[in-house]
Formats: sequence, C-alpha cells, structure tokens
Amino acid sequence: MATAEDTDKDVVSGGWHLCHRRLQGEGKTMSKKILVIDDEPQFVQVLKVRLEANGYGVVTAGDGMAGLETWKKEKPDLIILDIMMPELDGYSFVQDSKTNPDLKPCPIIVLTAKPGFDEIFKIEGVKDYIVKPFNDKELLEKIRKHLGEGNNA
Repeated sequence: MATAEDTDKDVVSGGWHLCHRRLQGEGKTMSKKILVIDDEPQFVQVLKVRLEANGYGVVTAGDGMAGLETWKKEKPDLIILDIMMPELDGYSFVQDSKTNPDLKPCPIIVLTAKPGFDEIFKIEGVKDYIVKPFNDKELLEKIRKHLGEGNNA
C-alpha cells in the first residue's frame, strides 16, 4: 500500500524501466501521456505496448493532421513524431504546431527512419531526434529526461 512518503521507483525489466509515480496519499499510479504519430500501424502498436508497460498512457495518430487534432484533444505531455507521413509530414507538423494557440506546449521527439535531419528539427525546437531502428533504453531515457523524470538508470 502506497503512502504519502512513497517516491518514484525504477524497476528494470527486460531492458525497460518501469516508472511509477505515486500520487501522495492515494496509492494510484499517475501516468504521463505520450502521443505517438506514425503511419506504420505495426510500429505504433509495438511502441504503444512498450510505453504502456513502462507506466505511460499512450494515444496515437496515423498522420500529421490527425496528430494535430489528437494533440489538441488529448493534451499530451510528450509527442513522438515520425517525419515521412501522408497528409502532413513531420516537419510541416512542427511548423503548424507553432502557430496553433489551441495546443498545449510539450516536448517533441522525432523518431524516424530518415537520418540527417536532426539539426533542422532542433532549430525548429524539437527536443530530440532518434533514427530507426532505435535502442529501447535510449528512447526511454530521452522520454524520461524530457518529462522531467530524471535518469536513475
């Protein structure tokens, strides 16, 4: 049973860290919400399962346009964004997000098969850029860093 004195705990399982933040006095797990925007359904499903196994809430969108709508509706704490997508690519998504006052500011991590665009995206305010295939531990560390959860790995 959780108490008000409980602190953040890290449990390592299969290379992934299970992060649980206890709400003081309530014994419930507080989950940060991550929006995954990618047009590859199998990749999205695998990533969603991995993130949820680590205590994160996950919402998804299959392209940039749907991603903007989901961002507005769900107000995520962090976004994982692909570059090459139909309707609205990742770069245009970042550009459009800057001019939309209805979007809650949050860090964006680009996770893509397209290497070589990291500097362009960082100039636009993207927090991190990871090339697929990626290392699970590296992705989780970057997520934790940008959500202000520290890194006790």
